[in-house]
Amino acid sequence: MKPIFLELRHLKTLLALKETGSVSLAAKRVYLTQSALSHQIKLLEDQYGLPLFERKTQPLHFTSAGERLIKLANDILPKVVEAERDLARVKQGEAGELRIAVECHTCFDWLMPAMDNFRRDWPLVELDIVSGFHTDTVGLLLTHRADWAVVSEIEETAGIIHKPLFSYEMVGLCAKDHPLAAKTVWQAEDFIEQTLITYPVPDDMLDLLRKVLQPKGINPIRRTSELTIAIIQLVASKRGVAALPFWAAKPYLDRGYVVARQITDDGLYSNLYAAFREADAGVAFVDDFYQTVKTQSFSTLPGLSVLE
Repeated sequence: MKPIFLELRHLKTLLALKETGSVSLAAKRVYLTQSALSHQIKLLEDQYGLPLFERKTQPLHFTSAGERLIKLANDILPKVVEAERDLARVKQGEAGELRIAVECHTCFDWLMPAMDNFRRDWPLVELDIVSGFHTDTVGLLLTHRADWAVVSEIEETAGIIHKPLFSYEMVGLCAKDHPLAAKTVWQAEDFIEQTLITYPVPDDMLDLLRKVLQPKGINPIRRTSELTIAIIQLVASKRGVAALPFWAAKPYLDRGYVVARQITDDGLYSNLYAAFREADAGVAFVDDFYQTVKTQSFSTLPGLSVLE
């Protein structure tokens, strides 16, 4: 058999397996089919004559040989990223400005750590958030009042590029002794007699309303709050129910403040994308910010899915 040389792509695949604990999720992470990923691992195992992980465990359990390669990946891949970043700095310069606009209230929970990491790597890039909640972030890009935006929908616009960040599940939240807590899955009709607590945003920006309730002609009583913790407190006090991203609700679920339930039989999923001007597509720090945000999100937020 022709010898297989250990390559960076192999290390990236192994690291994706370690972080996701799943062949299917890892395949999406590294943009391979499941069969292609399995074939890649099988070639490595044949080369070394050792299994790298146990196939029938969930999450995947790595063998000592697999853990050794994971350690190698953790040692080498960050150095590769750092070297590539240094080359980009040499080619394009280290200074610049990146103003971030967001159209979701919960974005700051995961965006701020990514910004901290980016500042460490690009200290001469002035990084800032355009204050306030924005319903037209693409308009801010076009008028050069922002340089990079987080959006929930792709609206094809000349001069604007959209790149996928991730998909996530929206869960229904209620008090532990609320009648709906007895149901494992909520349907649209379950919201008819409820007070729905939301962020103060237009209805077309609330996926629960747009995708689930409005198609059934359901328009529950509404109450709004700017803060996630305030929404949780209202829900825990049985003042209403809410729908939030699982990753935003998880800290409060872990403390037992409220309970979470799936919305519809198929679940309710939302997407987030990065948007920036086409003219900035070749700027190294703009691309690196996208990679930093995406990597930080998948490594820290629970329950994310790869968005094609």
